[in-house]
Amino acid sequence: MGWLVDRWTDEDAAEISSGSLRRRDGHWVALVRVKGVGPDGQAAWRQLTHDTGLVAEEATRKKAEEACRRWRDAIIVRATLVRAERMADEHTAELLRPRGVSERLTMGFDDYAKHWLEVKKSVRGVAPATLRSYSVNIRLLARHMPDKPMAAITTEDIEGVLAAIFDEGYSTTTAKKCMNVAIAIFRRAVLVDGLQRSPCEGVATPTQAPPRQNALGEDGWRRLLDELSGMRQTPAVCAGRLALLMGVTREEICALTWRDWDLAEERGELRIDCAIALGESGYERRGPKTSARVRSIPLTDAARDAGEARRREAEAEWKAAGCGRPGPDDYMVGHPGGTWLVPSTLSTAWSTLSHANGWKGEKGLALTLHDLRHTFATRLVAAGADVKSTSRIMGHSTPSTTLKVYVSEDEEAKRKAMDGVERRLEGRNATAADQDAKLVGALARAIRSAMENG
Repeated sequence: MGWLVDRWTDEDAAEISSGSLRRRDGHWVALVRVKGVGPDGQAAWRQLTHDTGLVAEEATRKKAEEACRRWRDAIIVRATLVRAERMADEHTAELLRPRGVSERLTMGFDDYAKHWLEVKKSVRGVAPATLRSYSVNIRLLARHMPDKPMAAITTEDIEGVLAAIFDEGYSTTTAKKCMNVAIAIFRRAVLVDGLQRSPCEGVATPTQAPPRQNALGEDGWRRLLDELSGMRQTPAVCAGRLALLMGVTREEICALTWRDWDLAEERGELRIDCAIALGESGYERRGPKTSARVRSIPLTDAARDAGEARRREAEAEWKAAGCGRPGPDDYMVGHPGGTWLVPSTLSTAWSTLSHANGWKGEKGLALTLHDLRHTFATRLVAAGADVKSTSRIMGHSTPSTTLKVYVSEDEEAKRKAMDGVERRLEGRNATAADQDAKLVGALARAIRSAMENG
């Protein structure tokens, strides 16, 4: 505390008058006047009083004077400590603010995080839904972050915030998202504003819980397709068939027009290049959030049947609404008149249909539209598709996403694989499937050889 002795001056000492005694309500009351600063910034005196508790008689005056001195000394000590603490805070802030470092590091986490979010908003390409997610994570982090400048936040503080988030009952997924936002915020503080070290370094990021896998097995997949094909082809039924047969998302289904479908029937493949997504002013039709989402999916006979069945139903809906026939720019699962269906509305319609029919996946949970997408990916791999092709059809940026998130274990496929191993161990004759596998392997080797030889 040597720095405090060097900086302390007479002006820093509290200016307090000598104490005096007054009789009030039969007791000795001590009075002192303290000099401070008024609302106008000018010096102002204010009077403090203290009841000594002694009866106002001459016999007790000396005791009352002693009580007054002790009370005045306590006021001086308290005022001195307050001034010293204020000077210590200023000194700490000065130490934490090296030369050439941004003044923003003196902000609290909440204010700096809001600044970071404004920077994110100014960057083109960040989806409004992503920004809203960031805002929610920041509010959760700020609620538990200590009231310190950014430069003073420690690794222990970050660990305490994570513990508090878990104590509130939030999931591992939420905690991981919050941690990722905190890492990004402090990374900017390091790279842009000169923070010496991110307090997130050394903090173990929570392991995200595995995604829910509620896909259907092959028998369940076939049964559901049969049930859906026999129903009235409402938007929800059509969406379910397309998700099961092509793996498209609800946002992509909502964006499909009859022009898109007609071109798909001509080319033999459906091009996915837009989706209905939530923007700053509501839902809008725009390109997918990643380039991998722009893709072409081969059209199967079952998918063609689903599209044509929906066309017949849509013509009936348009006619009943007095809108004529669906035009090329009308939406396959949209409203008569040409407006699209909001993705959340489509999910609600499917959920109602799923619960009404008691449809459940392998985990015993009600089937969602996204579970149908999981099912399609699983069936695609079980049918022998390589992971790279499956990844492209699903619109994933990397094959690992396909394997980790979208492909469920398939008991029947595992049994077939093990039966194949057993046949080879026992030296049985190759089946037709084995012959096909050999031909495919030979063809792959020939292609690889041709590529290597130019």
